Amino acid sequence: MEVIEKYKWLVVAGVAVIVLGSLLVVNGNEGVEVTTKDDKTMTQEEKKKNDAMVKKEEAMKMEREASHGTNTYTAHSGDSYTVLARKAVQAYGKDADKNISRAQIVAAETFLTTEAGSPMLEVGQKVTLDKSDVASAVKKAQALTSAELAAWQVYVPYVNFDTNHNS
Repeated sequence: MEVIEKYKWLVVAGVAVIVLGSLLVVNGNEGVEVTTKDDKTMTQEEKKKNDAMVKKEEAMKMEREASHGTNTYTAHSGDSYTVLARKAVQAYGKDADKNISRAQIVAAETFLTTEAGSPMLEVGQKVTLDKSDVASAVKKAQALTSAELAAWQVYVPYVNFDTNHNS
């Protein structure tokens, strides 16, 4: 009994710490928090904003990677510069994870062909398109107004968008 009397204040303090710690844990879970890798505490709303920023950064990185370098295509029988430009635009859309409408594809391929001077191709001829030029043409096509897109839409039914046979 003497030992209990002697350490009574220590037992009371220990119980108080446990009770206070439990209260803090219970109250701390009311506003759900998420801990990131760098140990910063974020609310759910901050986490959503952070996730959106991360996705946007990843998309920008993909776009940067997709718009660096060149693509080289070989003309086959029946190919034109426009067809190879279309292939490049579609490849850019896939690589940069961009949703490009068919009217925008037609506009972008036309911008590229016009910029190149609408060259005639020979079978077996190699055509190299700079990815940054393709990215610029797509960006220009995506900036078109709805009236301008409607004008490009007129050509869509006459275009073969299957460029799998082009290399």
